[in-house]
Amino acid sequence: MKILFAMSSPEYLRFYDATVLELASRGHDVVIAVNAIREGKPARLDGVGEHPRVSVAGLIPPRRDAWEPLARAVRGTQDFVRYLHPELAGAARLRQRVKYQALPWVLAPLDRISSVSPRIVAWTMRTLARVERAIPVSDEVLRFLEAQQPDLVAVSPLVEPASEQIDIVRAAQARGIRVATLVASWDNLSNKGDLRIAADLIAVWNETQKREAIALHRVAPEQVTVTGAQAFDRWFDRSVSRPRHAFCRDVGLGDDRPFVLYTGSSIFIARAEVEVPFVRRWIEALRRSADPAIRDLAVLVRPHPYNGRAWPSDALADLPGVTVWPRGGFDPADERQRAGFYDSLFHASAIVGINTSAMIEAAIVGRPVLSIETPEFAGTQEGTLHYRYLLPENGGFLRVSSNVDDHLRQLADVLERPEAARAELARFVGQFIRPHGVDRPATPILVDALERYAASPRPAPVPARRAAAALVWPLTRVRPLLVSGAARRRVQVERKRGMVRKASAVASGKS
Repeated sequence: MKILFAMSSPEYLRFYDATVLELASRGHDVVIAVNAIREGKPARLDGVGEHPRVSVAGLIPPRRDAWEPLARAVRGTQDFVRYLHPELAGAARLRQRVKYQALPWVLAPLDRISSVSPRIVAWTMRTLARVERAIPVSDEVLRFLEAQQPDLVAVSPLVEPASEQIDIVRAAQARGIRVATLVASWDNLSNKGDLRIAADLIAVWNETQKREAIALHRVAPEQVTVTGAQAFDRWFDRSVSRPRHAFCRDVGLGDDRPFVLYTGSSIFIARAEVEVPFVRRWIEALRRSADPAIRDLAVLVRPHPYNGRAWPSDALADLPGVTVWPRGGFDPADERQRAGFYDSLFHASAIVGINTSAMIEAAIVGRPVLSIETPEFAGTQEGTLHYRYLLPENGGFLRVSSNVDDHLRQLADVLERPEAARAELARFVGQFIRPHGVDRPATPILVDALERYAASPRPAPVPARRAAAALVWPLTRVRPLLVSGAARRRVQVERKRGMVRKASAVASGKS
């Protein structure tokens, strides 16, 4: 069969490179396409290497017709309305992000509503979905799809605010092509937008994500398949690429004492201008400790791969026994970078962070993980559902403290008794990462699910709704009211810059 892997951007290839190669090794043709290549994120489409059955189609053409503003507005409104669900009422930071990025600015007063019942949320979402389905399928995307002629379109993540990936899904459905939605990461169903449009196969990691899909995205249970977290298979059977002394030499640490690894978070969780001072305060607290086992720890700091460029080149350079490595952004799908990341986890005595998937990788490697809950990160820790899954009371493993003193005591405890955390780590990995058994990789399970789905009867094409389109067409005439707060702000800034440039040119002419 031929599979079109449609991802929002190349950064998602790190979740599926092994899946793509597994499909190709089974004799399937795989074509990779993305909606956008984002500046500042060093991810490439060639991360799967060279395989005769894998090809790159490049960019999926964006919608540029008169319907595009309405399509984006309806989808963005759906993304905001989901945060009126009681289970998401406490996610204020996530809600504000969607409001700014996706909600039409004229609907901003909806933010005055704290929450409504799940029944009202579901009714509103169904109503908005009917409006969205009335919008004609994009001709540009239809032509792209017809040129590729796939048997199956696998879309990920589909949940970004006002996602234009809906266009490829609807185009596939209009042509009777099977569509699978693949949940890429642990936070996709809880801290982003709505799935909006149901696929016949929705692949999730575990039972927790299955419950999220049903409760928060209103999908039918029979549509959801639990496969495990295929993106983490690579960490189970991996070996270090170099011994500890060589690793410490390469990163700039002495190998005469243990080191603790700080794993940085994404720009949304912790902007560099906030995270860098936090890390400095944390290291200074280590150095003030009366316990020499804590005071003398070396510290390795790894900024998030998509946030590293925002870290100053000399960040923490004045602190002894501390190194920031690697510097600048890097592609997490690059095999050399993966080896360095694994070595960092394996050789560390403990891992500390705010809220990052690196904590999950540390759990797989078997290293104790700690965090400090502070006011500056409250909105992206307890204010997100996925962070709560790491807590011991929810079956997780994360040692959390609300102040530095308690954190240092926890750190001393896990350094002295690392085996005490192993049971929690193993339980979490078995439930959250590999629910079919810790010895069963998730990638073949996901590929099996895609193959079974591809062998099922082809769905009937979804017909166009011309009468409904005629009813909603007048909404396209109010384009200025349909843009999000972010888009409106960009227009205002550009207009102001234009006025400044014009005034400057006039002044230069007079002089």
